[in-house]
Amino acid sequence: MTPFDYIIVGAGSTGCVLANRLSANPGKQVLLLEAGNWDRSPLVKMPKGIAKLVSDPKHAWHFPVQQPRFPDTESAETWVRGKVIGGSSSINGMIYVRGQPEDYQRWEDEAGPEWGWPAMKEAFRAIEDHELGADELRGAGGPLHISTGKFRYPLSEAMVRAGQEMGLPVLEDFNREHQEGVGYYSHTIKDGRRVSAATAFLHPVLSRANLRVQTGARVERVLFEGRRVVGVQARVDGETTTFHCRGEVILCAGAILTPKILQLSGIGAEEHLRSLGIQPVAENPDVGRRLRDHLGFLLPYRLRNSKGLNHRFQGIGLLGSLLQYYTTHGGPMATGPFEVGAFFRTRPELPRPDAQLYLSAFTYPRSEDNFPVPDGVEDKPGLTIYGQLLNLTSEGTVLIQSADPEAPLAITPNWLSTREDQQAAVAMVHYMRRFMHQPALAHYVGEELVPGPACRSDEEILRHFRAASLCGTHAVGSCRMGRDPGSVVDEHLRVRGVEGLRAADCSVMPGLVSANTSGPAMALGWRAADLILGEAGQTRSATASRETAGAL
Repeated sequence: MTPFDYIIVGAGSTGCVLANRLSANPGKQVLLLEAGNWDRSPLVKMPKGIAKLVSDPKHAWHFPVQQPRFPDTESAETWVRGKVIGGSSSINGMIYVRGQPEDYQRWEDEAGPEWGWPAMKEAFRAIEDHELGADELRGAGGPLHISTGKFRYPLSEAMVRAGQEMGLPVLEDFNREHQEGVGYYSHTIKDGRRVSAATAFLHPVLSRANLRVQTGARVERVLFEGRRVVGVQARVDGETTTFHCRGEVILCAGAILTPKILQLSGIGAEEHLRSLGIQPVAENPDVGRRLRDHLGFLLPYRLRNSKGLNHRFQGIGLLGSLLQYYTTHGGPMATGPFEVGAFFRTRPELPRPDAQLYLSAFTYPRSEDNFPVPDGVEDKPGLTIYGQLLNLTSEGTVLIQSADPEAPLAITPNWLSTREDQQAAVAMVHYMRRFMHQPALAHYVGEELVPGPACRSDEEILRHFRAASLCGTHAVGSCRMGRDPGSVVDEHLRVRGVEGLRAADCSVMPGLVSANTSGPAMALGWRAADLILGEAGQTRSATASRETAGAL
């Protein structure tokens, strides 16, 4: 098999961007490997197909979390990631949020000016095709279509007014430099169809002769001669296959699988690797550590004086919603799970928002497994407010337990292990309850269903939060980048201690972003391509690739 110049592992939010940019030079042979299959299911295109997609192991990884929420109990937590062309951008809630400039100032503090807000702002502008048009902050004409919230109804308007009554300004776009406020979310949706990273960046360039996409390829390890990368080993259709590389391997497998591949390849904590019978190639104790994620908590309420949306997702109502979708590409099936959002401070003395709200007129039966996305709704009308902590200080780990690539990982989130996180959790629940009792919602909001009005003290709230909170599916930091020698990758995303290997996905983010991570991951992929092409003296290809990818 002819060696490739670039082997990209993972066709997710960053992998699709890199495949686009790096294959723009016809003289470079690019291979994109994806463990999942093609994104051909109609549920991928339909925004409300998310519930079926995330529960389907054909489209999603289901990673069990070993660490229980309380001592002497069993864990019932599952982390979900996309296993399909487009990765998690093909199964997520499609909310497009960049984060706050201060998030990227932290990146700059850790990894240098290549990753500060000025550089990342331009990366965002380059990828965006925003309905609101271009200005000094927003982009238009890029590959990724971003739409404003169009599904509006009396109750959603009341939610926005309730935010105003809480003292929040109404924002047309959460992607300005001041994020605090309430409004309708922007989504990566165009004409009622999901726009994934694959839709925006990969599909428009599949005709390139120098780009090969291999689905069903579960990469097990990176292969070395000495410390130099020479390829990857993968399982394809049940057979072990080697793909050879004469240039670089770029890991874009995400914050869970990228550290797994590195450890299986001999890069990690030497003592840990030797204990599993793996010969170390490069010592780096931070591989699989420093893991952070957002943590969410929902309050469901019974609705009064409104049917809400539950009836639109079952029985005759569902048939009507599907008919509306397939005839007009509109209605409740054409938008993400949540229409209304807000960013706020859990304590007024904080310098910037540290929590995020999601609101919609649906409720679903709670399960005991802490699965992050529901499969079905309740019969009775309901309203859900979901809050998410954005700046958690607790750090976790994702470590291999065996040299066998099929063995389960040990995922240890260490949720709420710091006093700061515990205080923020309680404060967020109090804020959510005040929000739901604003005058604008008084006509609609009935009883709180879970945990219920009897749960009032801070101690009771924290205990229920610890038991019922949901991972944000926005994990970062498990292969953090930095200029310090202890970081896993340097400021150019090169894995320390070896040659020809980079990582470029949420695992390298040195800190959480105040946002859903799909948009930042795509911008990271664009920025990574700038750096890689710059080193190769091919920076001019970026413009040509942008024009090609934008021709949707």
